[in-house]
Amino acid sequence: MGLMSAMNTAVFGIQYNQRQLDVTATNIANADTAGYSKKTISAEVYFDGLGNVAGMNATEVRRVVNEYVQADYFNSLSDTNYAKQINDFTDRLDDIFGTINDSSSLTSLAGQLSSALSVLINDPGNFAAQSDVVSIADSFARQLNSSYERIDDLRQEADSALAAQTDTVNGLLNSIEDIDDAIRDAYQSGISTADMEDERDRLVEQLSGYLDVNVSKGANETLFIQTADGQQLYADNQASTLSFTPSHILRPGQAGNTVMVTTSGGTSYDLIAASNSGVMVATAELRDDILVEAQAQLDTIAAEMSLAFSNVTVESSDVTVGLDSGFDLDVSALQSGNTITLEYTDTGGNAQTVTLVAVEDASLLPLDNSATANPNDTVFGIDISSGTPSTYITNIVAALGSTGLLVSNNGSDELRVLGDNTGPTSVESLNANVTVTANSDQGLGLAIFVDSRDSPVEFTDALEDGGQRLSYANSIAINPDLLADSALLVNYQTTPTANTANDPARAQFLANALTSSSTYFDPGTGIGSGSTPFQGSIIDFVNQTVSYQGNQAEDAATYAKSKETLTMNLAIRYEESYAVDLDTELAFMVQLENAYAANARVMQTINELFDELLNIV
Repeated sequence: MGLMSAMNTAVFGIQYNQRQLDVTATNIANADTAGYSKKTISAEVYFDGLGNVAGMNATEVRRVVNEYVQADYFNSLSDTNYAKQINDFTDRLDDIFGTINDSSSLTSLAGQLSSALSVLINDPGNFAAQSDVVSIADSFARQLNSSYERIDDLRQEADSALAAQTDTVNGLLNSIEDIDDAIRDAYQSGISTADMEDERDRLVEQLSGYLDVNVSKGANETLFIQTADGQQLYADNQASTLSFTPSHILRPGQAGNTVMVTTSGGTSYDLIAASNSGVMVATAELRDDILVEAQAQLDTIAAEMSLAFSNVTVESSDVTVGLDSGFDLDVSALQSGNTITLEYTDTGGNAQTVTLVAVEDASLLPLDNSATANPNDTVFGIDISSGTPSTYITNIVAALGSTGLLVSNNGSDELRVLGDNTGPTSVESLNANVTVTANSDQGLGLAIFVDSRDSPVEFTDALEDGGQRLSYANSIAINPDLLADSALLVNYQTTPTANTANDPARAQFLANALTSSSTYFDPGTGIGSGSTPFQGSIIDFVNQTVSYQGNQAEDAATYAKSKETLTMNLAIRYEESYAVDLDTELAFMVQLENAYAANARVMQTINELFDELLNIV
């Protein structure tokens, strides 16, 4: 190697050492700076045709970041924040429903009501026992009201949170756009972008907590950001714009407004539908699904308890016409939401169940089989808007025309259903389930609860206007007549003679309705399914609902914990991939200083050799 080549190598070495010393010193100074990644110098050496060092480029500063670990960490953030949000709200939801040990919980109040009715059965004329039933029933209704309103508050809180999250994500995307502009300009000018990329990573890290995004690099080291299903959030150095209109009133059972995205090209799409995870997805899911489901559970409890107490069975009478036998049924007491149940054997020898549901709005017809929770029945809607039993029967005849049964008006405006001996078909049973409209002389049923939305009216489970059941838990109230006269719990008959004050019949009916009568419950509550709905007593369903909320909260907490653990582990690995190790950097600085000194000695030696050569000449 010639002296000039050696001189060039030493000079370039000193330049590289000096640049690397500056970068290493910066690493040491920023070792405790959050989000700062270790930097290093990339050196590129050029040689002449003889293999001598002709030049070196040591200006490019590179970050030391494991991008694979970074991507895994960012992806885990969306899942973790999703899980945390679900956990937070379901835990609060569990508190609303309470536990068995909580005296004010629905489970406890239902148990207390059952116990109070049992006491009343043993001593019907006892005013204190009557008052206790009324008081507990009133507390139960108020607890349903309060629980429903608290869940409604949670829905409103989620809606407000979604508005704030939308603003935050817009701010993050705009900040990414600003830093990307600076990175693009610096890249084109040959200036290091490493520190700016650190800042951009911190913005993407925050964004990943709100949505599960796919991030890749485009031209000039700028980013391309998409939603989980490939919709554009950020491209060509332009951020899309998120928009959200808060719902000042969230309607019962209905979803609130969604978050819309408008891309720089003018295309719009639903952000929540385009994403799978992140705190925004969790917030929308809570507002529109989980909390709505919880309110549906309360509505079902309120509805089924009201119907259990206030509905009575109208039995049919046997009738035979020639060789055909069946039943006659009085249908005059039908109200919207009331039902007629028909069981028969068809021409193939198969048992069939038909449920006729009364409606006053013919536009609701025909009804789907899902109009009842019974998975084994065929449902027909019957228009009773005329108020005339003969017209009811005409509509029923039309509905049952395909059954092979002989359906008619018996001449006294009663429904007659006969089997057809030539069919052959046979009728096994026929009865109606109707809501009492008075406190006495309509059987043992009593409207302990009423719908107080406008003025106190009977709850019949009418399907009109979205269904009387919808948000009923918010308006269920104790019957004012019962508040005024608790003896109605015992006095069910005035004509032809009044029942005695110690008659336990009504109290027994009410107790059985609460604890013994079994029914199918709406699978739309999340308890059971369409094919196998939950079946049991009112008490059973209340207990199942409280248990469901407890299990949901527990599952959410477990899931959140597992996701948090995973994210913490990835965060540690990610930080280790880019963080500055002081010991390593200090040791490297010593090496650089030694190398600098060695290069300096080489230059000094070469300088002395040149002096000797000049002196010889």
